[in-house]
Amino acid sequence: MKHLSDSQIDTLKNLLLERKSELEQHFDNSEDTPEGFETSIRDSTGELTAVDNHPADLGTEEFERARDMAIDADLSERLEEVEAALKRIEDGTYGIDAKTGKEIPFERLEAVPYTSYNVDTTPENDPITDYRPVEEDVMTAPPSGAGENRQQHAGKFDDADAWQAVESYGNADSPAMSTQRDVESYDQLSSENNADEGTVEDIERFAANDMAEGHRSVEMTRAEREYVEAGEGEPIAEIDESVDDEAELVRVLEQDGTEQGKRSSDE
Repeated sequence: MKHLSDSQIDTLKNLLLERKSELEQHFDNSEDTPEGFETSIRDSTGELTAVDNHPADLGTEEFERARDMAIDADLSERLEEVEAALKRIEDGTYGIDAKTGKEIPFERLEAVPYTSYNVDTTPENDPITDYRPVEEDVMTAPPSGAGENRQQHAGKFDDADAWQAVESYGNADSPAMSTQRDVESYDQLSSENNADEGTVEDIERFAANDMAEGHRSVEMTRAEREYVEAGEGEPIAEIDESVDDEAELVRVLEQDGTEQGKRSSDE
């Protein structure tokens, strides 16, 4: 702290005391405290109960409460930094970089009086790591896009399956409030029953392609199995068991392909 004159230290101390007063006044003028909220969301909103009849009943209030909590957490952390800076002034260690031990310029302290770091050593400048939550080690990666990536996770329990599992016990929707006109019972409200929306032909329920339409594939779903078992579509390259000779079999297959091509061109 030797690189700072007495007048500079007094200036910085006054800035810190002024900032501390502003932060303390924020918590004094509201029901919020650095430790949390003094009243519950039910008392603050005047609702008879916080148990909602619909997910949107307290949606706005919960958003406002979450935003206030985030702001208060940031201001509480800032208040701790200001108090720590005032303590460093009393201890004579103010203005020294906590990482390198180098002197922090007065210009930086004047801009951010509660800082403990130089510009190049501040934790905000640390590179972003590729750390991932430990839960991902046991979670199934969600299927994204179409084709191989989705088929790779076929049959595994993912987030969509989890929602369908809990949705089977019911949700806040009802046939009377549903946007679907054909719904007559609660069983028809599940997301699994909406899988056919937007399809014209049955094959569209399991046919897929990528965004560039360069990779076409078939989703191995229940709709695909039902389609095949029902004998829908035109069979391709079926083996004619009545043909014994291999050369004759090749000739029959080629003939079938030629006739199919002629039908397509005529159409």
